[in-house]
Amino acid sequence: MVKIRVGVLTGGASAERDISLATGAQIAASLDPSRFEVVLLDPLAFMARNPEITAEQREQAQRLIKGGGRLESDHQLPRGLEKQIESASRALVPATRVMTNNEPIDVVLIALHGTWGEDGRIQGLLDTIGVPYTGSGVLASALAMDKEVAKTVLAAAGLDVPGGVVVTGTTKQDLDAARSVGIPAFVKPVSSGSSVGASIVAHAADLPAAIALALRYDSRALVEEQLKGRELTVPVIGNDDLTALPVIEILTKRAFFDYSAKYDAGESEEVCPADIPPDVAKRAQDLAVRAHRALHCRGMSRTDFVWSGDRMVALEVNTIPGMTADSLLPKAARAAGIGFGDLLTRFIDWALEDARRRAR
Repeated sequence: MVKIRVGVLTGGASAERDISLATGAQIAASLDPSRFEVVLLDPLAFMARNPEITAEQREQAQRLIKGGGRLESDHQLPRGLEKQIESASRALVPATRVMTNNEPIDVVLIALHGTWGEDGRIQGLLDTIGVPYTGSGVLASALAMDKEVAKTVLAAAGLDVPGGVVVTGTTKQDLDAARSVGIPAFVKPVSSGSSVGASIVAHAADLPAAIALALRYDSRALVEEQLKGRELTVPVIGNDDLTALPVIEILTKRAFFDYSAKYDAGESEEVCPADIPPDVAKRAQDLAVRAHRALHCRGMSRTDFVWSGDRMVALEVNTIPGMTADSLLPKAARAAGIGFGDLLTRFIDWALEDARRRAR
């Protein structure tokens, strides 16, 4: 049987590079070797060797690669894997030849996070050159990544969303608008993931610093009402026939489910299935499917909620959820009887199915 050649896009230059590398390594190790040939591709590795860009850009790429990010020891890449990634990635660009050793990639499994990975840019590139890929397309990726726009779409679809405003600086006008949301408030970049640059503001005097932190990662900061309640998240998988996976409740020792709570051992507990009434679970699942459809997601998504009394508030939709074996979506899939390797195979099959349908 001819193997399907899967290019796993990993790494990249976003603030979530380390998580993406860990994700790519686990995906490569978990795909069925009897069915798939896996090639790991890091766009940043190409940049570091590309003579067509400036020396400053190459040096920046090399620093990011050598910096190692925040990977803990148990997430380090296997010995020699970085060289394999660098070698394969040299052929990633120019965009007209997503090839390695002059052999075409059959499908790309996107394991990039944050900017370039989740915002529709890489999806647009792959659409342009006709390479199938996992997950949502350009529109859904761009909509979900822009939290300001996503909230508008979700609200129009009938979902409850947090009240808030968008600011672009710390001028008096910006701060007056931010204070109108109320204190405590939650401040985060409009376009970022893994809660990078996010913080809770307990005192009005701390608003300028929180906004400045968010603006380090984006040109706009979203200031929202700080909701008190139970944090739930619901993954949805599938193309046309959607399946809402079991609801997960997130219990964290920190003020909120931030970067450390998500990726540092012992900082949070994820209960799956969540210990909540069946009618509440069904409501969260139905709303997650509605959010998935409203944003035109494909293949996978994960919608985060805060449940408080009668309110089930949709915080955001992730089009490329964390995909290490212990991440939230794979954990929910496991609770539904779907193993990690099987889950990845489904994503690839759905991507190829969608590509065949669009080619008709």
